[in-house]
Amino acid sequence: MRRRFFLGIFCSFIAAFLLITSSAFAAGAKFPKPRYVTGGSIKFPYSLQPGDQGNTYFETFFKASLPVWKANKSELSFFIRGFYSRDSLELTFNNRSKISIGMTYSIKLHKTFSVSASIKYDHDFRFLTGKKKSGFRGNISYFYYNSRWRNKPGGHKGWFRQKTWARAWGVFTFPESLDKGDRNLAFITGLEAAAAYVRPKGKLQYVPFAELTIAFDVKKKTFNNKIIPAIGFKFRRPVKGGEFSLGIKYAIDRRWIKGTTEYGMVVFGGWYKAF
Repeated sequence: MRRRFFLGIFCSFIAAFLLITSSAFAAGAKFPKPRYVTGGSIKFPYSLQPGDQGNTYFETFFKASLPVWKANKSELSFFIRGFYSRDSLELTFNNRSKISIGMTYSIKLHKTFSVSASIKYDHDFRFLTGKKKSGFRGNISYFYYNSRWRNKPGGHKGWFRQKTWARAWGVFTFPESLDKGDRNLAFITGLEAAAAYVRPKGKLQYVPFAELTIAFDVKKKTFNNKIIPAIGFKFRRPVKGGEFSLGIKYAIDRRWIKGTTEYGMVVFGGWYKAF
């Protein structure tokens, strides 16, 4: 009953916003420009845990957002996001589609660092079992990115280090799942340091990198409590508003709740495009 009440308020707020903005647009006001982004990834195996041996995982998403308020370094926007994932072992939690609608407030604290807070209503469908779940979730995220670009001198021959970067991201999510009564707070963060090399007259980047993933949660679930350092190499092709990549890495997967550590290679690919 409470969920329906809050969902009604949320939908009423969205409807009122659409009515106001459409009226303003009809009156000649400048309508804010929507933004779109799509991306996805594939990896083998899904994880280095014994239960994922031979498991190939794929996911993709599409997000449309509409800014409704802007200040010097902050912004409020509404969004709708679609998500789809599958794996070859047909694990229930990896085979699903999800639609989310919500709002995000973001602020840029530095030219290299930003923070966002979102609230959304998720509708999750697990198509192997036919189960549907829905509810509100919130998150607070941060993103850091610092890079250095070097223009290749005219007449340069041989390999050239075109770009170096360091980036970090993290997300606090509550509740961690849409299960009834879930009050679990989960956190995950990732860090990457990389350098991109190019060959003469080439746009394809050759990128050695090191990364670290750390996750934990309040309920101490095994899959949410891990540390995974990795080193690897990837091919990266920048495009306007995004990139395509394909690579391989050697990772160490430590799950401290059950005290196990797994080692191995992971093959991965992905893309990201904003427009």
